Amino acid sequence: MLPVSLALAIAALVFRLVSPGEIRSLLDLHLLSLFLVLILAIECAKVSGLVEAVVVRVLSRVRSERTLAVAAILTTGVASALVTNDVALLLVVPFTLAFERVAPEFNAARTVVLEIQAANLLGCLTPTGNPQNLLLFTRGGFTTGSFLSAQLPWVAGMAIATLALVPLLVPRRALPAPPARDVPVERRLATAGLFLLALQLLAISQLAPRLAPLVAALPAAALLGRRLLKTDFTLLGVFSALFVGVEGLRRSALFPLLDPVRLFDATPTGFVLSGALLSQVVSNVPAAILLAPAAAAAGGGRLFTALLYGVNSGGCGTPIASLANLIGADLYLRRREHRAPFWRAFLEVSVLLLAVAIGLSVLLVTLRS
Repeated sequence: MLPVSLALAIAALVFRLVSPGEIRSLLDLHLLSLFLVLILAIECAKVSGLVEAVVVRVLSRVRSERTLAVAAILTTGVASALVTNDVALLLVVPFTLAFERVAPEFNAARTVVLEIQAANLLGCLTPTGNPQNLLLFTRGGFTTGSFLSAQLPWVAGMAIATLALVPLLVPRRALPAPPARDVPVERRLATAGLFLLALQLLAISQLAPRLAPLVAALPAAALLGRRLLKTDFTLLGVFSALFVGVEGLRRSALFPLLDPVRLFDATPTGFVLSGALLSQVVSNVPAAILLAPAAAAAGGGRLFTALLYGVNSGGCGTPIASLANLIGADLYLRRREHRAPFWRAFLEVSVLLLAVAIGLSVLLVTLRS
């Protein structure tokens, strides 16, 4: 997304929709600092081997394709809630593909598709589960309690819907044990990662000083040492560029014609539909940035909950609706010649779950009204 985000920001500046002097005021430095801490916390947890060790221990116990699919869905959901959906897929999908080496008849495509959906739909339980959650948490005035109470019934409903697809998509066939793997855990880095994640949640819940996570991130970065140079800070660049580019898009002559809030009304149901459908063409992170000011202007509160449901629903659907979709697909399709069966399975499952997610979202916001 970085090249696309930069292109959007450059276009906003070239066409004078945004002036260079406005850039500083458009950047949400507090949110960017939260992302910086989150990236370092996740990198510590990932490099330590902690998350990978848990994934390997859980999935290595399965002995059938259906059991693998169920375990993979739940493991991906929990891992996504802790270390973001992108990182969870980078850990779970390769382990799933390892079963292909010991069971040539195993077709991992549908299981991987379900893992991608779980990353989008179950991982969004927490504010740090995906980037748009953290953005809306800070902009929408949520507390940790109010956020979890809003997300828990939604995530529970989508977990049931995703698990219900397993018997329909995955055969009941035995699997041999995957290749043995011993994943050592570096305890200091694991502790640092978990501590930073916990401190981040406390700070955004106003139970710890606002700058505490940023200060604590310094020794965590020192623990990473040279591995800090390999850390992917792309998310900071993406959001920095999107703050500028999306504002330019909002000021353009095209936006009033396609404004989803104008098309669907500034109601909870309208924000669900706006978030979900706009995500299909611009991805759910830009959709959240674009629609958050409209939710605030229309009254905030339950409209931010509706927008939260909308953009999280919108991770399903088209491949570009969520970066996690592209990451999961790339992990599976790498070095494969026949891609059509995967994309067919992806679209069938993803569009179905998009419809279920929108329906559940509208039901929940109606009950809350």
